[in-house]
This record gives sequence, structure tokens and C-alpha cells, in this order.
Amino acid sequence: MSTPLETRHLRGLGRPVSAIGAGCWTIGGPATNQGVPIGWDRADSGRALAGLLHAHELGVTLYDTADVYGLGHSERLLGRLLSRVPRHEVVISSKVGYFASAAHPYAAEQMGRQLERALANLGTDYLDLYFFHSTDFGEGDQYLPGAVKQMRAFVEHGLVRAVGMRAPHTFALEWATGPSHDRRAHEAARFLRLYEEIRPDVLIVRYNLLSPLYGPDETDVFDFADSQGVGVIIKQALGQGVLLGTHHPDRIRAFGHGDHRRQDPMFTPKALREVYDGLASVRERYGATVPDLARVALRYALARDPEAPVLVGFRDAEQINTTITSLGEPLTADEITGLHQSLAPLRDAFAARMAKRHAP
Repeated sequence: MSTPLETRHLRGLGRPVSAIGAGCWTIGGPATNQGVPIGWDRADSGRALAGLLHAHELGVTLYDTADVYGLGHSERLLGRLLSRVPRHEVVISSKVGYFASAAHPYAAEQMGRQLERALANLGTDYLDLYFFHSTDFGEGDQYLPGAVKQMRAFVEHGLVRAVGMRAPHTFALEWATGPSHDRRAHEAARFLRLYEEIRPDVLIVRYNLLSPLYGPDETDVFDFADSQGVGVIIKQALGQGVLLGTHHPDRIRAFGHGDHRRQDPMFTPKALREVYDGLASVRERYGATVPDLARVALRYALARDPEAPVLVGFRDAEQINTTITSLGEPLTADEITGLHQSLAPLRDAFAARMAKRHAP
């Protein structure tokens, strides 16, 4: 008999969810939005549905999708799961704010259409969580007040149970008081301004072995969320597969027109080599197989916040099974400290790469 999947009490939503959630971006398949690749190659609908069903069998209760994941295809696949399981047993999260439209993704009427379409795709009459997927609210944030008003109306009418918002990949509360020309200060201050306007119930943030560490006098997004009484969901704990060694630098893949990785700097030969070499100490200490590395990456993320669930992407039943059954025992405090120390050069290189990507 398999060990029951751990649960966590997600603040902001006020209910337990599985510690591992199913991230449904990968099953949406290839897609473009205004000419930009936003999807994933080689997605098979039958295998993806089998993965969703197996995730539920393994105890996964949190499923995260978005209207742009496969331009609705991910939601429709998830709807097929919902037609087979009791709705109250699962937490469904979707997002709005990227889908191309005539006016703007956050125009109130567009948001209404997207939610109506999402509910139809999913075959449900409500969402447990609805995220502001983008922080682009138009020039001068002209669509922000209307978007917040529309989201609150969704909640008042029972169409949405809780509201979510994405957090910056790097953030410390104290940065917001820095000089206005400093990029970190600008991004932190903007996040705080949007947070105050939106007042979300849950934040979603990227956090993995490559995420920066913060000093004792810095308040990161997890501590900030805790102080505000809001929940956190962790995404990209596996680095989109890069932290599992499945993208070997000596076996570079060619990605199709609708696969976002063709434009993602993390999937260039140089970046993949950098990560692969930087993880040598992890492979030596914990093993080099996918389950070995998945356990380290997931347990590292799960250790950051005892109430934050972690989303994992998958394509089929085998992948979701490997991920969940690889969890094993939690990492010790000494092991986490060791990972902090041994991966410091790789974290610094990754941070420099991201800073260069966002430089003016």
C-alpha cells in the first residue's frame, strides 16, 4: 500500500490541499498568443488525461491551470477529470490576464468572457482560486481598478472562492525603499502597490534550488505572506525539468513553433551546461536518477513553508507517479544548509543570467 500523500492547510483558501499539486501547463500542448510561443511540444491528450486520473488516485487534490494553457485545452482536459470525481474533493485554480483580446486582457468584459469560458471548459460552476496571471494592467495601470472590481464581483456572485496574484521571482520587502532607478526597488514597490490594490488571498511564486537566499534583515515573499495571513503556492520547483537532468547539455532538443522553451534562455546550450555542471555535487550526494533529483528538488521546496503546496508539471501517468512516489523522507536542516552552500555558485550565476535578461 502506498503512503498517503501529505496535505497542507492553504492559508487564504482556508482548506487542506495535497502537498503536491498538479500543474497543468504542460498538458495544454503547443500554443502561441499574439505570435509568442506559450506552450509545450509533444503533449498527448489521452496520456495527459491518464496522468490527471492517476494524480487523483495518488491523492492529489490541487489542480492548477490557466486560460492560455493550450488556449483552453488544458482546462478542457481538467474538465474531463472533474466529470469523473466529486467536485468538492478537489481544488481547481485557473488564471486570467494573458489571453489576447481586442481591448485588453483585463478589460472587465474580457475577464467576464474568459471566466465564463473557463467554467464551461472545466464543466463547473465555480473556481476555488482565480489568479491575476499578469501584472500588465495597461498604460498607467488604467485597467487595474476595473479588473479588481470585476474580480470582487466574481467572488460576490459565488463564481470564485478566493483570489490569487503572482509574486515576483525575487523580492524582499526592504528593497521597496531603495532608489527609484534601482530595478529591484522598482519591482518590489510595484508588487506592494498592486498587492494593496488587489488584496489577494493567495500568492503564487517560483521557488527552487536556484532561487536566491535572503539575509536576516530581509523579508522574502514567504515571510511577507505569513505576516499578511495569505497563502503561498510554489511553482517551478523542478525548474521545468532542468533540475532533473532531463535536458542534458550534450543532447539539445529542438522545440516546435508553439513551445515556449524555444525562446527561454534557460534552455540554451550554455545555460543547460551551467546547470548540469553546477548540480554535480547534488548528483554525487543523492544520486543521478530522475527520482533521486526530484526528491531533493521537491523536498527542498516543501521545506521552505510548512503550509505551501508545490505544483509539479507532468505529461502522463508515469511522470506524475514518479514525482509523487519519489518524495521519500524530508531533508534534514543540515542537508538544506549543505545545499545552500554547495549550490551558491550556481545560484549566483543563475541570478546574473536573469538580471541580464531583464536589463534595460
